[in-house]
Amino acid sequence: MDETVFFNPGDAIANDFDFQAARRSAEIYKAEHVADEGLVVAKDADGGFAVFYEAAGQPADDEPNKGRYTILAHL
Repeated sequence: MDETVFFNPGDAIANDFDFQAARRSAEIYKAEHVADEGLVVAKDADGGFAVFYEAAGQPADDEPNKGRYTILAHL
């Protein structure tokens, strides 16, 4: 089951065209930055991967320039 969420691409912590590289960036970021929020690795329609704070994709956040992403991993 896919979990599709809208994120602002400008809020991405990391971007890559390789899932493993994006996930590794997320794990490094999480280890270096203490945060109460979880991170997600998501895929966009163009095949790119991005890392976001999980809360950045909440429906109440109605910023313009949102893109559709499919969440692949929760960290």
